[in-house]
Amino acid sequence: MNKDRMNDLIFKDICFSYYEKDNKKIILDNFNCKIKKGKFTSIIGPSGTGKTSLLKLIAGLIEPEKGEIKFENQNLNDVINQITLIQQNPSLMPWLNVYDNIILAKLNNNNINYKNVDKLIRDIGLKDFLSYFPDKLSGGLLQRVAIARALLFHPRLLLLDEPFAALDNLSREMISTELVSIIKKNSLTVLMVTHSIEEASLLSDEVLVTSIAPIRVIKKFTPPKSDCNQSWQKLGLRKSLQSKSFNGYLKLIRDTSYSVTHKEK
Repeated sequence: MNKDRMNDLIFKDICFSYYEKDNKKIILDNFNCKIKKGKFTSIIGPSGTGKTSLLKLIAGLIEPEKGEIKFENQNLNDVINQITLIQQNPSLMPWLNVYDNIILAKLNNNNINYKNVDKLIRDIGLKDFLSYFPDKLSGGLLQRVAIARALLFHPRLLLLDEPFAALDNLSREMISTELVSIIKKNSLTVLMVTHSIEEASLLSDEVLVTSIAPIRVIKKFTPPKSDCNQSWQKLGLRKSLQSKSFNGYLKLIRDTSYSVTHKEK
């Protein structure tokens, strides 16, 4: 196997299921897949099929019944501290302000670099809100705090579970493109679960369309080159939608996604 490919996030023969009202629900049945290291990959699939369970397996929150997951050619247990999961709910401490929520998990770490913290806060756009408490923040700002807190750990693998779903369209586009800019600078490997085809198409180096449970990858999509020298992320969704090639790319993903949903019904 190519050395670079060995460093990918690799699922090998993964099986996972759970019981729902005495009915066994099989989520993964000998699931095999590779997520490219250093790339932003999105997963789109029908609701309720277990995509969040897939992220939790990677994050070590639940265990597979069978199979193994490796990242950078190591077992997950050996790199678990380098994996961070950002969920739709920011889960901030209501009695702490923005700054203290960001550094909370690092308070017992004598090696914390406050210059890096300050830079991250500026990059995320939170400089003017450090003294605010969570109940005074908009949904977009709450998610910025959650992102800053996650990136403070310098993860090598970042998992995103519908992180922008609760935001309005404008906030969603602004925060997601800012996050991609930071990710690119740090060469992170990212796996995002989303129901937004536009978001996945705009942000991702690769989009995976998955089936109903048990999950399998139906098709992989990679974006076309933009019509100018800028990436789709820098162009933003509104300008990207003016491109025929980007709209054609959207249509391919949408048609495949809809065919999966139609089969489910």
